[in-house]
Amino acid sequence: MNARTKWFTLSLVLIAAFGCCCCSESLADARQPPPPTPPLIRTSSGLIQGFVDSTTTPVTLHKWFGIPFAEDTSGANRWKPPVPFKAKSPNSIFNASAYGPACMQGRADGGNGTSIQSEDCLRVNVIAPANAQNLPVYVYIYGGGFDSGSSSDPKIDGTYLAAKGIVFASFNYRLSLFAWPHAAEIAEAGETQNFGLLDTRAAVEWVVQNAKQFGGDPTKIVLGGESVGAEMTNFYLSAYHDNPLIRGAVMQSADTAQPMWQLNDQLSKISANLSCPTTGKGQLDCLRTKSGADLQKVLLATGTQFQPVTDNITVWKDYVAQTKRGHTTKVPLLIGTNKACDEGTLIVEGEPTAYLPDIVQYTKSNNLNFPFASLSALEALYPVPSSAFPTAYNASAAMWRDAHMLCLASNLATQRTQVLGLKVWRYRFDLVASNLNSRGVRVGAFHGEDVRFVMGTWGTIVASQPFVPATEEEIEISDLMVQAWTNFIKDPQQGPQIPGWKLFNPKDTTSLAILGKNVSGADPGDHVEADSSCAYWNTVLPIYPQTFPECGSWTC
Repeated sequence: MNARTKWFTLSLVLIAAFGCCCCSESLADARQPPPPTPPLIRTSSGLIQGFVDSTTTPVTLHKWFGIPFAEDTSGANRWKPPVPFKAKSPNSIFNASAYGPACMQGRADGGNGTSIQSEDCLRVNVIAPANAQNLPVYVYIYGGGFDSGSSSDPKIDGTYLAAKGIVFASFNYRLSLFAWPHAAEIAEAGETQNFGLLDTRAAVEWVVQNAKQFGGDPTKIVLGGESVGAEMTNFYLSAYHDNPLIRGAVMQSADTAQPMWQLNDQLSKISANLSCPTTGKGQLDCLRTKSGADLQKVLLATGTQFQPVTDNITVWKDYVAQTKRGHTTKVPLLIGTNKACDEGTLIVEGEPTAYLPDIVQYTKSNNLNFPFASLSALEALYPVPSSAFPTAYNASAAMWRDAHMLCLASNLATQRTQVLGLKVWRYRFDLVASNLNSRGVRVGAFHGEDVRFVMGTWGTIVASQPFVPATEEEIEISDLMVQAWTNFIKDPQQGPQIPGWKLFNPKDTTSLAILGKNVSGADPGDHVEADSSCAYWNTVLPIYPQTFPECGSWTC
């Protein structure tokens, strides 16, 4: 029985044994310790009133949610760098007992934690053990395709990481149209328009400035995330390599950079629907007079898409080349993906060309986004039907995973190790179970499956289809991963420090740690075999991202 399960069981026993021992209400009150004082601290955002959580874990925690770290980004502040938040009165107290609003979403359903949305959304949440002092800090970036998500999603609650002796911080950043407008006005001015990344930097700076107030050490910050949270981490490593403010990084299932639309292509559609100029000076000022709700309504109705902009100011094209020339933060890295083929299953699930008899059409789809890859080479690597790829669906999922995630992880790990002499711990998460997704084992270790295990939030598994609770083995796997991640956060130079997880070495074929199959440690994996497709993909990856043709499709 794991420690958390034991604590829960013991609590029930104690309640049963002692719940009726008090002879009177006054005696019961006399025996109760005084309630803990909620933590009130002064930050650069003013006085912040937090709350005490003494029930979720055996460790009493102090929590502060929804703290503004930057000003409202609506109106005149829209599509401008974040401005540090200043309290209106130095003695006013901000109630940090609830999460703040999510940022405006670029999807109709942004997921858990996004029911309340606002452009006044740049909020940070902090969780720390009571009486924390000079603890390492983990700053976490949520995923969501750059157009959805929120730091208030229960799956990424950092409570269980903080209980291991760290300070956990998560934050919101701008999304979709509000984050990466790809506007001609901004590009012609020679300025970056990757506002979501600027928000990330502002959040890190806020944590550095205020870490001591929460019991953290501002010199011991690790930055990380999953999916585009990991991609944002990669962006950050290059964009701020000269003054990173962090001493370690975590990248769970990072994607390679995505194709862009023609300059102003998507924004002009928004403008046309709101009676604003479709290009040129005055376009953005006109759009700044519109409400966020009106912008979002048009965004969803037109199906327009907005992604980070490769501007060579904050975001570059080839991050392997960036790494080779040392244009990256030189810190230890923990990096990995999910099981072979499986990472791409949910990505191709809704793509019609993935269900055809062969992969011909899928290779030219916007879903894969690698139209110049050689069809003959891909048919040789992903033969359909075969034992490895019984259907085009299996092959499509594998292609997506390899091109987008696996080879990026392989390349970054190899270059950081061989060229820069940096420490890298590499993993693959292989757990396949029927209770983790409504589609069951068919989708394998799908993209995002690892999040609840790393965060220790296995209790949320029962809240989604098929509504089956975590098993004892799954809880133990989660406990092991929580330990590995917090060990890395506490000392990135020493790494995860769990049995079987070795420092990555390109010459050691057993230095890929396989997680999710063993409750007591990592199993050795052969990274040479796992990365075999990358020899081909590395001939294609350096030219990406490409700009979509005017029609918006690779097949038009």
